[in-house]
Amino acid sequence: MVEFGPGQDKLKMPLTTIMGRIIISPVSTINYLFNTEYYQWMAQHETELKNIDNMNWWRAQKNERERNMPSHPNRSPYHIPSRILDIREDLMLTQLNYLFGEHEWKRNRYSNDRDCRHCGVHMQDISEYISKVTNSLDDIWDWHNDDEKDFEPSLQQVLDFYDDKYSELVKEKARLNLPEYGQRTMFGNKYGWCPVCWEDVIYPQLGWDDRLE
Repeated sequence: MVEFGPGQDKLKMPLTTIMGRIIISPVSTINYLFNTEYYQWMAQHETELKNIDNMNWWRAQKNERERNMPSHPNRSPYHIPSRILDIREDLMLTQLNYLFGEHEWKRNRYSNDRDCRHCGVHMQDISEYISKVTNSLDDIWDWHNDDEKDFEPSLQQVLDFYDDKYSELVKEKARLNLPEYGQRTMFGNKYGWCPVCWEDVIYPQLGWDDRLE
């Protein structure tokens, strides 16, 4: 354990080394002896991890050739080359390995015939539910001609119809992919997690850990 000298505030001690260091805060404690390699890796990729959600930062990593590519209908000014997105994804997958153990995260990534790693919901059930809700909505709602004010009542009518046909878990985990006015969202699992568990539980664990400051 780190020894503090007279008058030293342990809550304000700077991180001078990762090896064997413990940071204590009012809400949590990091024991760097627990997984030194992980925190060393984080320190080596501090800038990238701090910008994991900042797509403007990743867009700025274009090389000269990518910045000067000719215009294309499929390439907007906000386009990020796949080379850069692959780097970001590899960073995330490496962090998933540290947090949850080595795994082939991309294996069967497009198959929903699996249970969510966190909540256990069968993701094919979510996909089926969303598909039926969307198709039923198409039967009573004209996406081109009906007024926006009528959209939510129509959607609720469909949700009420399927309310007793699917479990509460399936309906809860489908909420991020339900149709919205003017758009629909494709359903797909996130490296073996349902979209809700990914957004609420897993993704917040990725990126930089502010306790390392």
